[in-house]
Amino acid sequence: MAHLFSACQSGDPAPSPETASGGVTPEYVASLPPEQSRAVVNELSNQVVVAETEACNDNPDVDWSACVSTRMLVAFDRYGFLASHCRDKPDHKALRDCVQFGRSGVDWVLALGGNPDTDFDWSQPQQSHDQALKELNDMLTEACEGKPEERGNSCFTSLSAKLLGLSGVVAQHCAARATQEQRGACIIDAHDAAMYQAALTVLSG
Repeated sequence: MAHLFSACQSGDPAPSPETASGGVTPEYVASLPPEQSRAVVNELSNQVVVAETEACNDNPDVDWSACVSTRMLVAFDRYGFLASHCRDKPDHKALRDCVQFGRSGVDWVLALGGNPDTDFDWSQPQQSHDQALKELNDMLTEACEGKPEERGNSCFTSLSAKLLGLSGVVAQHCAARATQEQRGACIIDAHDAAMYQAALTVLSG
């Protein structure tokens, strides 16, 4: 079966976040049409990059690349796994790759009931991220076999939202999308919105 989780890229302009009560929340992102939600998530990602670099730009006495890498590590290290496994990477690019793929990879492993210390290959963060997402997709597909999978009534959507710590409102909005692929992309967009908003909160603290 094809992967049901996907992150759809869109060139369409993002709607204004100010139209949502409470700003750019996972619920707001999930409520958007399929062709618009990823653009909003991408804008959040851009905001994180700006927040990571601004403080480093303002201090000419620091190693800029090291400064940005450190801020990125702190911003995304929700559970402490990134500090344990990414901090000692041999160069800044390797550290940033570790953080980038490890952050959501940790969420996939935890949703599977695994241990990110032992069930994620930190020497290959991108491959491990992709493998963990595939395993989560397979687990959800198996768990939902024979259960409703249709617009407005989606086992895949409700279970994935629950395992990833997303709200019932997110699940409801994502279930309203027409196809199963769109519903999976909606869950990923909502997850990523929560991830970037958490990073922005840390960086602005």
